[in-house]
Amino acid sequence: MVLRIVPTDFLMVQDAIDVSIPGDSIQILAGKFDGFRVDVENLKIFGCGIGRTIIAGAPAQGTSDGVFVSAERTTLQGFTVQGFIGNGIFISSSSSVLKEVEVKFNTLMGILGVGNSNLIINCIASNNTSVNGSGIEIFAFTSSYVINCISTQNLGDGYFLRFGKLINSSANENNNGISVDTRSTILANETLKNNGSGITIASDLNNIIDNKVCNNEESGIELTVFSDENAIDSNIARNNGTDITDAGILVDPGSADNTIRFNKARNNVEFDIEAIPPADTDNTFDGNKCENSDPPGLCT
Repeated sequence: MVLRIVPTDFLMVQDAIDVSIPGDSIQILAGKFDGFRVDVENLKIFGCGIGRTIIAGAPAQGTSDGVFVSAERTTLQGFTVQGFIGNGIFISSSSSVLKEVEVKFNTLMGILGVGNSNLIINCIASNNTSVNGSGIEIFAFTSSYVINCISTQNLGDGYFLRFGKLINSSANENNNGISVDTRSTILANETLKNNGSGITIASDLNNIIDNKVCNNEESGIELTVFSDENAIDSNIARNNGTDITDAGILVDPGSADNTIRFNKARNNVEFDIEAIPPADTDNTFDGNKCENSDPPGLCT
């Protein structure tokens, strides 16, 4: 295993990657450097910290992205990726780790992960500018984990999850906080404030547990049409909504066999909990503490 240092040993990060073998490490010192493509397995590439080591300028080879990862078991840690016309970081491989990385002011996603079983931890995504994109997007077929991350002021979703687990993270001032588009996603201990919508569920068999969803312009938590068998459990929804189409927790018609229980909702517009018929009878409401509901009786 060899440690290569940029720019001491190699002027460019890509030059160091090109001569590396699996198990090697690359340290990027403070400064600004072009993007790079990781196509050697089991490399650890680490900078001197967010805001000190900055990846900007020319994109990764053959892409418009800042960092493109196609190799398994890559570790990226301790730098900022900013200002690319594609994604900040694109992960097409599996079993990789992103830790303490910032992605900002990129034209598409901040982080886009389409591989399986990746870990994104202690990362920050901000001011990425695709209205159809996300600060952090997981689009996989087996679960990846996003833990202790911040997604803020992105023009699309803070997070978009397909087979993802989002834990102890926050979404603030995004067009939408979190969108869930497939089964078996877990959202736990998230904080969502001042987004367009808070949490939007458009799939089945998800667990939305112990989240704080407050001060969002639209509904705090929404189960859309044909979202079935989800658990919306022990969340706090306060001060969400601005018009009669919104609610603290909104259950759309055609959404069935969901369990909405033990949530606390206050000061939402127009209702704390609203279930549009036949969703009021097609789902289970139990132990929710709120001030008003439509129809009446969904609160205790």
